[in-house]
Amino acid sequence: GKPFRQTLMADASSAKPEIDGNGSVAEVDVDTNSVAETSNKTSKITDNKEASYGSITVFLIVCLISCMSSGGLIIGVGPFIERMVKDGYFEDRCDPGDSGCAEQYNAINPMFNGGFQIMTWISALAGLTTMAWGPRINATFGLAMSTIGCYILSVATTEDGINTWMVGYGMLGAGGNMMFIASFHFANMFKNRGMPIGILGGTFNVTGLIFILLNVPSISIHGFFQVYFYIMLILTILVFVVYPDRPVTVEEGYTLKRPSVSQVNFSQVIRDICTSQARRAILAPRFLWFSLLFAWCTMANVVIGGLVDGLANSKSSDSSAVSNFNGYSYPAIANCTFIFTPFVGYLIELHGFWIPMLLCVLVTQISLILCWGPGLISLYFMLFFFNGTQAFAYTMEFAYVQLTFPSELYGPLIAFVITAQGVFGLIAWPGLSPNPFGADAFTPVLLICLIPSFILYYVPYQQRHCDIAFSRDKSKFLLDEAGNIESVVESKQGGIGTISHIEDGKIDL
Repeated sequence: GKPFRQTLMADASSAKPEIDGNGSVAEVDVDTNSVAETSNKTSKITDNKEASYGSITVFLIVCLISCMSSGGLIIGVGPFIERMVKDGYFEDRCDPGDSGCAEQYNAINPMFNGGFQIMTWISALAGLTTMAWGPRINATFGLAMSTIGCYILSVATTEDGINTWMVGYGMLGAGGNMMFIASFHFANMFKNRGMPIGILGGTFNVTGLIFILLNVPSISIHGFFQVYFYIMLILTILVFVVYPDRPVTVEEGYTLKRPSVSQVNFSQVIRDICTSQARRAILAPRFLWFSLLFAWCTMANVVIGGLVDGLANSKSSDSSAVSNFNGYSYPAIANCTFIFTPFVGYLIELHGFWIPMLLCVLVTQISLILCWGPGLISLYFMLFFFNGTQAFAYTMEFAYVQLTFPSELYGPLIAFVITAQGVFGLIAWPGLSPNPFGADAFTPVLLICLIPSFILYYVPYQQRHCDIAFSRDKSKFLLDEAGNIESVVESKQGGIGTISHIEDGKIDL
């Protein structure tokens, strides 16, 4: 099929469309001869702009940094909780000699669910601070926060209470996400951005594999985070050197420059948020529905992630099998998202977003249903679908904003998506963690996540009518308030799509 994204240069200088709040606003009359001539020139420029070795090297360095320090580090919670149980943290919740009881796991779970909430809310601000500070300052500040989180976790004890662990865990993830969010502009170094976005999105879960090291008997939580404190310190210096002051653009590409603070501008960020364009984009039905789908699916995943250790213990009396599942299988299978995210990006490039949206809802529901299955085998199958939810959700989170809206709206729209995630995340914590129905009462929690999710099937249905049906001969567009193409007239094969940028007569689809 034809790719989801392509660029059309139109001579629209005589009638730049004004977007009102009622729907269709303007027709753009295009001289087809001018379109063909300009498109040929653009095609030659684009074809010559192949990814250089320098661009690939920089992108690989960014991926490596993300693999080591993104907020996905806290997703590898299975080995972390198992190590806490083995090291005797919060074993006072159990009867003497009964370490590893359901009450102990229930006491530890808020560290993950609450820490994930801390990461989510700070990440929402990161969408705006990336615009205000620029990628270099945002990424550097983020990893400095992660470094502090490592220190807190390296000295925390049971007596400090679970809230201390929660704060350290949340800072570790939040700082990594500040760096992660400030990294996606590097995809602009490439001609087709869908797959680079998918690859970079996959690094989020690669980071979660690092906690598998906690399965090594000689590695304690205290010792692990002492070492990782210095690793984070080194990565903080590296992003300060590598990351640019301003986001990489398609036109300018990447160059290594000396640090500067000239780009810091909070007032401009406030003005950008308050523009009618940003307000209309946020209130566009397709964007609100997408935000709902993303927030609910990721909330369900957080709930499952917090329950997995307890579910495994409830399904098997074989302590060795449970330990292997929580310590190795859970992080290894659930965090191999990087295998699938390039495919998700490629799928988006080819067919748009409605198919990934549909699959995201489906795999989330299957994950929840499999939690009721018999024995550990059902949880092994569940992890593959759990992994699928992460692959679809976290790739679409950035791709949807970056590919279907103007670049200047990236900050406020990402902030809104993550804020929606945080609001619905309140269901996971403090709503469902610790489990209000009892330490081993999993059914009510799973039903709360599953039943409302059927509403989400409307999202891919409505998105299907927003994805572009391409034709080679387009001559006139009708636009609505969110930049969607309401109809295409005078073309051999009409279609509906999304305008991501309109400026100086350039219409970027």
